[in-house]
Amino acid sequence: MIYLLLNYYPCKVLNNIKAEVVYIRFKITLVLIASLFAFFVFFRPESETKSTSNHLNNWADKIVGHDPTVYDDPIKIAILDSGINKDHPALEDLKFEEYNAISKAEEAVSDDYGHGTAIAGLVAGQGERIQGILTNPIIYDVKVLDENGEGKLEPVVEGIKWSINNEVDIINISFGFTKDYDELHKIIQEALKQNIIVVASSGNNMGLFVDYPASYEGVISIGSINKELQIDESSAINGVDYFAPGIDVVSTSKDKDYKSFSGTSFACAYATGVISSIVLKEDYVRGNQISSVLNQYLVSTKSKDNSTARILTLNKKILEDSK
Repeated sequence: MIYLLLNYYPCKVLNNIKAEVVYIRFKITLVLIASLFAFFVFFRPESETKSTSNHLNNWADKIVGHDPTVYDDPIKIAILDSGINKDHPALEDLKFEEYNAISKAEEAVSDDYGHGTAIAGLVAGQGERIQGILTNPIIYDVKVLDENGEGKLEPVVEGIKWSINNEVDIINISFGFTKDYDELHKIIQEALKQNIIVVASSGNNMGLFVDYPASYEGVISIGSINKELQIDESSAINGVDYFAPGIDVVSTSKDKDYKSFSGTSFACAYATGVISSIVLKEDYVRGNQISSVLNQYLVSTKSKDNSTARILTLNKKILEDSK
């Protein structure tokens, strides 16, 4: 209906300057109405609900798979987020390094918001109700988001610098900025020059755009799929490298329980786990070789709008059978 109005109205009024001004105001109003309509109908912000499911019934775990190998040389993964609750039963056996990029101190890091704890659970949580992808990575818990899950540029840049200095293998960034910052771009480029793999969520932007740093060249950008293996309506689409489960996925919560989460943040965590496993299996492949190697672990599915989701998985056969 809005499309019809936008294309019908100018025929009536574009015969003088005053009418043209009226039309422009009218068009702006319609665009705002359309944007609000799309936001409330289609936008799905990241969410969480309590879960009682067993990991054997977790659709996402089946799709991405699990690497049971205990590696002699564990991969080092930096999770830049709100912190991690290391007392959670599914996380307490993991090895952690900690850094508070907000206070710029190597100190014990807590998670008052819960986002980082959920990310860690998907990457490597091991429990009755969750089976993370990896068994024994070293997790570098880098706190860059506050108790409200909000982050400023300076701590994020500081967290990436610290990760580079500590020679991590992979950086997981399950959040993004809508604005491009030169400082962020430069530090991401430095990480890539050091052969660090950077994986970032594309954002819950209804397919309209991709957040930063996921937009940067060399960063692996991740979107989310649902149980039907369709690109979720809230996910970014164009400019996204790979997709992973990101809707109603079960993970660890800050209160030592389990919840169901939705958003590209959680798809990013799954992708980080899969990519980490592939790196280990492929003798720490890096740089220009990484894309060709990841393509061997891909299954592509078509969504209703005919867009293609390139899904990363360690369970290629199971995923192909699910199509």
